[in-house]
Amino acid sequence: MIRKRFAGLSVLLAIILLLSGCEGGLRSETIVIPSSEDEQVADSGSAPFQVKTIYRLPFSDTKDDQLLGWEDSGSVLGLFQAPDSKMRLSQYLLQRLSSPYEKFETLQGVDADHWNLELSPNGKYIAGIKKTKDGNVLKLISLSDGRETIMATIKPRHDLLLTELTWSDNSRYISYLVTDVATDVASGPVSGQTDVGVATNPVVKMAVYDTTARQVKVYPLKGLRNTGSVSEVKMSDDGQSALIVVQNERTLSISMGTINGSSFHIEYEHQAGGDQMAWLNKDQFVFLGTEGEIYEYDRRNMALSVLLEKVLSFQLSQDRKYIAYSQKDDNDTISIFAGKLQGNNVLYKESVYQGVFPSVMYWSPHNDSLLVNGRKIYSTSRQQTNPEPSVVSYNQPFIIRFQ
Repeated sequence: MIRKRFAGLSVLLAIILLLSGCEGGLRSETIVIPSSEDEQVADSGSAPFQVKTIYRLPFSDTKDDQLLGWEDSGSVLGLFQAPDSKMRLSQYLLQRLSSPYEKFETLQGVDADHWNLELSPNGKYIAGIKKTKDGNVLKLISLSDGRETIMATIKPRHDLLLTELTWSDNSRYISYLVTDVATDVASGPVSGQTDVGVATNPVVKMAVYDTTARQVKVYPLKGLRNTGSVSEVKMSDDGQSALIVVQNERTLSISMGTINGSSFHIEYEHQAGGDQMAWLNKDQFVFLGTEGEIYEYDRRNMALSVLLEKVLSFQLSQDRKYIAYSQKDDNDTISIFAGKLQGNNVLYKESVYQGVFPSVMYWSPHNDSLLVNGRKIYSTSRQQTNPEPSVVSYNQPFIIRFQ
């Protein structure tokens, strides 16, 4: 049946081109026709996502508890405050939740501040920060044996940590931004200022820790328009390029740059509608636009394409083949969709859940499940009849298992 459709494809395209040529005006278009072999491969196993099971996770309603992501295809990891901790930051327990996701298994304690822990995409390490009297100690924690590696120490008198720690998609690089806090005291106080020390053009630097080489390298940023309010940086898998979120007074932008020798040079910048961004490969990345567009930028030809519109949030799978995203319809109903990325298109889009605004979404390593943490959205009529705040005041996590 596939071969029959392909056989008639060339005839159909010829008719379309003849008709379009009669409408007036010459137009040049590039049409890519896959071979029959490629078409069969694309159709093999390609279908809209279908929900098999939804698991509600036994998650605590404590604000400090948090889900970190997938350890493997069947288990998720979370960080929970110990019952007897009495708000001591060091008393947090790393726990595993495996299918059928009913009971947590305690793994180990985590000696790091709970508000900045990042699980590696491969589920093997945690990157975190421990605040000490000497400064912010950046730690790499192995989940297999609990061993800790000190990546760096950010001393307050020398540098200021600007962003959280962020993993590259291949779990090799950990990146963050710092700035120096050097002051100019040689000329004395400046007129109109009471501080003796006056900051002089602080330099924003990108730090990259290589988990393979076990060393950190620092690169001054060049070409960044606004250096005062950067909030996130994400390295590409080859360790040569990075995406940076820049917060201006009223706008947000995504900047892309490349390591050039001993510094990092900004090459591209675009206004954004949020801090969501992701690498597709070393030359292409996607980000959220101001009107809910998901843009794809290709540095090879400087082309900007629109993948989707009216999107609230999105998350790519680890292999960058699939996308989960949320949208709001005309009735203010929020739905979570899943689809397949192919070129500049999203195929086989299907709604997989409704009524929750996702704060985070994580694809499982084999793309057969989606971990969602979000808030239940109630209709306006319900809010009017029941003005009291909902009992469920914190995020409600669940797992969508696909067929």
